[in-house]
Amino acid sequence: MRAFVMAAGYGRRLGGLGEEVPKPLLPLGGAPLIDFALAKLAAVGVREAAVNLHHGAEGIRSAVGDRARGGVDVRYFHEPEILGTAGGLKNAESFLRGVDEPFFVLNADAPCGADLEAALGHHREGGFLATLILRESPEAREYGELAFDEAGRLRRFLGARAPGAPRGESRAAMFTGLSVMSPEMLDHVPAGAASDISKEIYPRLLESGARLGAVSTRAYWIDAGAPSRYLRANADVLSGAFTPDFVWPPEGFVLIEGPPVEWEEGWIDPPALTAPDASLGRGARAGPFTVLMEGATLEGGAAARETVVFPGGAVGAGSMLERCVVGPGARAPAGGAAVRRTVFLSGGRGPESFAA
Repeated sequence: MRAFVMAAGYGRRLGGLGEEVPKPLLPLGGAPLIDFALAKLAAVGVREAAVNLHHGAEGIRSAVGDRARGGVDVRYFHEPEILGTAGGLKNAESFLRGVDEPFFVLNADAPCGADLEAALGHHREGGFLATLILRESPEAREYGELAFDEAGRLRRFLGARAPGAPRGESRAAMFTGLSVMSPEMLDHVPAGAASDISKEIYPRLLESGARLGAVSTRAYWIDAGAPSRYLRANADVLSGAFTPDFVWPPEGFVLIEGPPVEWEEGWIDPPALTAPDASLGRGARAGPFTVLMEGATLEGGAAARETVVFPGGAVGAGSMLERCVVGPGARAPAGGAAVRRTVFLSGGRGPESFAA
């Protein structure tokens, strides 16, 4: 089988961090976000995947290579002008139609435990043009409410409604961004133009009576493309609330569990993930739910709770961070006051605060 992984976004919700690190390469539990999508595909037998690129294209290509986790062969489709969620699919049409069978579509920034094989089975059984994986959640209003009926037919997509009566009661849910598509779905996407599948394609198809399926999942899902959700995703991996589809922790990291552990001149409060060369000064404390990447440093008396310190990042002496991100090569200045919900950046750029 083949698949399409969306990886061309700008990462604007990440602010300056998204400018420094392409969103698909954000480290989640020490592994790039895109690895979670590619490993999930490998686990259900996908052997070839298209990845679209725009922002940070060369960095993503260099990090992932031509063969990703699980032996998935990767084919890249660069977009000089970003084409959107539907236009990107159309741009890879020759690849996606290369085998006459359905293909999966995943976002690179939304780790999910949904059952892809069950979605594929429903798609084939119903003869659908596309089958969307939905999630019943209080967050549905924030992301946009959809609805499906007892037969697994999509009945509502935002403001668009399917003609005819639903089979049984309809249930509201949100779209996870994961789907199964038949090759014929690409016939409904304009060529050579940017287009959005949620705003332009699905509503039109639904109102026209096209067969669109839906399956609901209660599995773990998170949109990790904003600082608060990115930190929550890291905490979920460290706590075991979400289990990746590959051996974790990745090579080069140590998962600290159980009672507090003395580390150099400081302490680590589990659960925490650390690179072996992370340094803690006298009286420094990391954790719980903290990730220290290669070359990360906590100077004397510093503390970092529910925080990710990127490679080469440092927390100044006496600084107390909670739910923060210290970007690559950045430094949180020394100090005694607690700092919460802040991203520290390198290159002289000031810190950026974010909402809870």
